[in-house]
Amino acid sequence: MDIFQLMLSKGFIQSLTAVQLFLLSLFMVFLAGCKSETPAQRPPVVKSSSSVQVLSSSSVEEADTVAVDTIVSNTVDVDSALSDSLPKEVDVQSSSSKSSSSSVASSSSLQEQVASCSSSEAALDTIVPVAIDSTLQEVALEQPPQEAPLDTAKDTVVTEEPPKDTSLCADVPASVLCDKRDGQLYRTVHIGPQVWMAQNLNYAVTNSWCYRNSLENCSNYGRLYQWTAAMNLDKVYSHSLAGNLIEERHQGVCPDGWYMPKDSDMEALVRYVKESNKTSGFAAEEVGTSLRKETGWEENDEEILGTNRYGFAAIPAGYRDANGSFAFLGEEADFWVAEEESNGTLAPHWNLYYANQTFSGEYRNLKTFAFSVRCIKR
Repeated sequence: MDIFQLMLSKGFIQSLTAVQLFLLSLFMVFLAGCKSETPAQRPPVVKSSSSVQVLSSSSVEEADTVAVDTIVSNTVDVDSALSDSLPKEVDVQSSSSKSSSSSVASSSSLQEQVASCSSSEAALDTIVPVAIDSTLQEVALEQPPQEAPLDTAKDTVVTEEPPKDTSLCADVPASVLCDKRDGQLYRTVHIGPQVWMAQNLNYAVTNSWCYRNSLENCSNYGRLYQWTAAMNLDKVYSHSLAGNLIEERHQGVCPDGWYMPKDSDMEALVRYVKESNKTSGFAAEEVGTSLRKETGWEENDEEILGTNRYGFAAIPAGYRDANGSFAFLGEEADFWVAEEESNGTLAPHWNLYYANQTFSGEYRNLKTFAFSVRCIKR
């Protein structure tokens, strides 16, 4: 059985794919027409790394049965994309049961297209034999790149919470003054346009003391401060002028946002209390009586009792003198102001005394005395 009969055998044809049947029928037509022509040398088969190779038109004329053997032996699965390059007249079917009939239809249509081997080269160029590289076993479809999945996550705005206050004043209501330095709490009071501490300051610094060094007295009356300690200045200014170191709103030993009162602040307090007493029907009541706390003061023959009408709650904390002696607890209240005398050793202070009703800033004393401190809000 020659190669031509082998190619026409039923078993062989059924083993081929539609594309391979098309190629086989193409060459069968070509060989049938050219069998009587003078045999030529075997056409060179050019192989490359690509899936198919195209022979030139001059080589087509010289193809022989050896080329057919090469084509038949090199059967591969061809990508369905090759069907787009086939002539439109050929209906390629993938079913193996229809491969025989499709090969006959393809053969007859090709016989009409190719009249003879002596046709012009232009006619031969339309029917190009294809040699398949035997090393290629299958043509893989190049899958399109997968698009990145759309980010469906919604943008979220992260709002940072303010850091939690873990200080000593974290849970203290705003209506109460909390000294962040030591966590101590103080009542405050509005008196006219001013806001005052309603208790004596009790913040421990150098050159400040509890009365008779008793912590209980500090809890009840606050601390007693030398003038330089109250102003938060070096002790050297106990005997010399501080001058420009005393600011218009001088914080001194007071908590943040509060400052040491000046004479002008005390004078504004006295004026407001006097006017308010007049309009309220208490014109006969002196300022000292209105600012003094109801209890804690020594009794006196005049039976002068404090009314604490405005909530200032002045208490008789006494004082410590320049020699270190304590005196007048329960009888006297003295408050430093951010002022000093021209000699640099004396400073003014305001006084309340149990036996009278006045509140006066006419007093001067050594800066080394220790008196109480009341702060006023900025």
